Amino acid sequence: MSLSDDRIARWARQLLVPGFGEDVQERLLGARVRVVGVDAVASAALVYLVQAGVGRLWLDDPEDVSPADLSGWLFPPSAVGSSRVDAARSALAPLSAFVQVDRYPTGGVPSAALVCAPSVVQAVTAAEAARRAGIPHVVVEPDGDGGAVISVPPGAPCYSCARSAAGAGRPPEPGVAALAALGAAELLHLMAQPGSVAGRRVELVRGVATARPTARLAGCACAGAQPAEA
Repeated sequence: MSLSDDRIARWARQLLVPGFGEDVQERLLGARVRVVGVDAVASAALVYLVQAGVGRLWLDDPEDVSPADLSGWLFPPSAVGSSRVDAARSALAPLSAFVQVDRYPTGGVPSAALVCAPSVVQAVTAAEAARRAGIPHVVVEPDGDGGAVISVPPGAPCYSCARSAAGAGRPPEPGVAALAALGAAELLHLMAQPGSVAGRRVELVRGVATARPTARLAGCACAGAQPAEA
């Protein structure tokens, strides 16, 4: 099935990117991405994914908008005290008529996941659920004025193998926007070209990104998820 004329017009520039044609755009439109954590850290990533044409975003966050969330790209001061998911849906709705943004449904089966969880425990739990489901996922790990993005395609070393053992906490703007956008770009790469991207950790320090392959820790349960030929 080919893209309709209105969808081609919406993503005309994106379709010109080498390696990113109609087939890839259709794949994105058919995707269901679970986003864990919808605070200021995730804001730029949500905007990125919607404008790139991911068909359905499932937002998973039980908390309300706090004053700290206003440093992101989504929430106006009037949203403080309201549900983060509801406020994010309202802010994202005008960005694309072809994307659905909903609350994560209990028992929903995503095809990919972006983890922007506010704690290490929540991040590990969400990433492990994605690993067990065999879906590509990316974890955004803020740290001081930068942080890291960990890409985990199926079969790669898991987030627990690649995560930082210590961190300085969630960064303020503008570092968090760059980090979140990088996380969204990594996830799009995993979805657009399945099997072509190895697991990696991308560090963002003072605006400079460096990448290295992730390595599996001895005895980690994720070893059982390796491809048969590995």
